[in-house]
Amino acid sequence: MKKFFSTLFLAFIANLCVSAQTSLGMTIHFKTDSVNIQESQYAMMEMMAQYFKSHPKELFFIGGFTADTTPKDKIDFICEQRAQAVRNMLIEKYGVDGTYIIAIGVGVSTKSEEREFNEKVEFFKK
Repeated sequence: MKKFFSTLFLAFIANLCVSAQTSLGMTIHFKTDSVNIQESQYAMMEMMAQYFKSHPKELFFIGGFTADTTPKDKIDFICEQRAQAVRNMLIEKYGVDGTYIIAIGVGVSTKSEEREFNEKVEFFKK
């Protein structure tokens, strides 16, 4: 029961944080149910790293999403791990200061009818 309320609370906070922010319109796509960043996404990662470096004191959120066909017991894990993987790569590979970057798992995205476009991480700023 405690885990249920903890998960519910984190989902509420994640959605509140992301919905109150401005989307940067940049997306990192993932393979279905994967948390690994594909090499094809590195150019976008590098572009985002440059953006973050040029705005060092602004607060950013990295929101992880998955499609509505992901098993319910894996949604939180996948979303959180995607966001964290992107944050970690920005810091470790591209030298971005992670002080003002918060990675959160948001949940299921249904923005696109094509499932693969909902397997993603999006960037938001305060």
